[in-house]
Amino acid sequence: MTAFQVRRDGAQMTADAEDIVLEALRDLARWLHARLEAEYEYLQSDGVVDESISANGYTFTGSGERFG
Repeated sequence: MTAFQVRRDGAQMTADAEDIVLEALRDLARWLHARLEAEYEYLQSDGVVDESISANGYTFTGSGERFG
């Protein structure tokens, strides 16, 4: 696990500042993970894969081996 330390030079920090920042970072990480997961699912969808195969002119044998 990565450790973070919140520090603010030259100013008083509230008692819960570290918790607030850490929760904001966790929220950001959850949001980023959800976006990446959605993009991955989209890129793996049948429609996108079919489009990529057609656009690149890939051909396959009946057993699924790439041909040509």
